Amino acid sequence: MLIISFGNIEMQSFQLDRKSGKKCYMLSARSLSIACGDDGRSCNWIVVPDYRFHEVAYLRHMWLLGIGWMINILALSPNTQYATYLVFKMIDAEGFQNCPLELSVGVGGSHNSTEIVCYDPNVEGRLHNRVSQRRDGWLEIEIREFFNSGQEDEVLMNVKQRDYWKKDLLLAGIEVRPK
Repeated sequence: MLIISFGNIEMQSFQLDRKSGKKCYMLSARSLSIACGDDGRSCNWIVVPDYRFHEVAYLRHMWLLGIGWMINILALSPNTQYATYLVFKMIDAEGFQNCPLELSVGVGGSHNSTEIVCYDPNVEGRLHNRVSQRRDGWLEIEIREFFNSGQEDEVLMNVKQRDYWKKDLLLAGIEVRPK
């Protein structure tokens, strides 16, 4: 695994998928656009020992959760179906049980239809729930899939959640890997 930094800030990690040999990226929380990222009351940056990145975002208390991200598609393997994943942990989280998460990924500025999911692993039934436990102890939820045709373009991703006060979410970042 290769960690790519900008100054002292770790922005992303790169590795090849063991099965396919295709490119995988993990974008750190620091490299994402987080709606409350500059507000010290809502978001703090904390050190997590023995994790891929030095810091993760601790989203302490917020009304609006908004995460945006963009990557040049040429950084990925061509002619490959990819999926994007939100990587997080919930620490005595409140406010996530009843508010759905809006997920969208688009290539070249056109967004696919927004999908609504629940990312509290303890909620069953009402909403499509794709939360799974990772080997590193974090949780992940598949955001969306997209196909890289190999044409120069950008992949845009948005995660939004409004309504209800929410608290205590650790955000590690976004992972992009072959499906």
